[in-house]
Amino acid sequence: MRILYRTNVYLIDFDYYGILQNANRSYRIKYLKFLKVGFLYMLKTRLATAFVFTSIIIYILSFSPEKLFTPLFVTIVSIAILLSGTEFAALRWNIMDGSTAFEQPRPKLKLKHFAVGFSYAFIIITYYFSKIIFSHSLEKVLILPIAWTFLCFFIFAVLIYRRAADLHTASNKLLNIIAGFIYLALPATCLIELSLLQIESPYRNSQIYFCLATILMGDTGAYFIGSRFGKRKLVPKISPKKSCEGAIGGLLFSALTAIALTYLFKLSFPIWYAVLIGVFLGIAGQIGDLIESAFKRAGGYKDSSNLLPGHGGFLDRIDSLILGIPIAYAFFSFCF
Repeated sequence: MRILYRTNVYLIDFDYYGILQNANRSYRIKYLKFLKVGFLYMLKTRLATAFVFTSIIIYILSFSPEKLFTPLFVTIVSIAILLSGTEFAALRWNIMDGSTAFEQPRPKLKLKHFAVGFSYAFIIITYYFSKIIFSHSLEKVLILPIAWTFLCFFIFAVLIYRRAADLHTASNKLLNIIAGFIYLALPATCLIELSLLQIESPYRNSQIYFCLATILMGDTGAYFIGSRFGKRKLVPKISPKKSCEGAIGGLLFSALTAIALTYLFKLSFPIWYAVLIGVFLGIAGQIGDLIESAFKRAGGYKDSSNLLPGHGGFLDRIDSLILGIPIAYAFFSFCF
């Protein structure tokens, strides 16, 4: 196993197996203990971060006062989109500027990237207030978000082209901002709409739990099945560790999770419909994961940032949800 260790000046190549084979017994024991301590620390950090964020989500979805649920949910979604949009802009713009992982292990977040992330997040806020003001007219509800999008496009166009040394790179950055509105802001508005659907279930927000659990269990199933039985690579140029067997296993886990949650939440649609939703959400989750992996692979980055200790960045955690949420909203809207 060879690992590239990055410093500010040098790129050092360590062959861990070679070191262990050529070292004496006492050194090997110390070295393995060092690896074990590092792994346990990373695992504790990862679990602690997951526990905190999972607790916040469960509280908002299940235990928050009903009058405060929507404002709290919009707030947490807006924060997630703000940070994910910041990482998305940094990831793409650093690559356009020629920065790669050989210079830094993850993209460096700057104020201009946060400005892009804020423009995505504010669409969620304008959409929410538009729903309150124009609750009975879809056309009027969309006025403020669309107006904000065009305003952001105009402002960023002026700022980018004024400072641009290369018009081609400036145009690509502007197109990347537009893509971010579709890639992040649109699924976020679908998530808000999904939370507002009236579902026939004795449990609060069962549709959101259904969507999140089905996609995330698909990721989990793909990991374990792929680790145990994976032989044929799925898309080696984008994600070398993903296998065809893991992808099939992930779809199976998603379908089984959808069936189990249909019974658990006492949802009114038939089993074949649950299987269909599970498979579509599983496919969407895997495609979303591959798209974000392609973004990182283009620059050689491992993570989109280090904002989530032990997990990388926010975009690393929601990548599989980005395409799955609009599909879940479409299925539940049709059914209910």
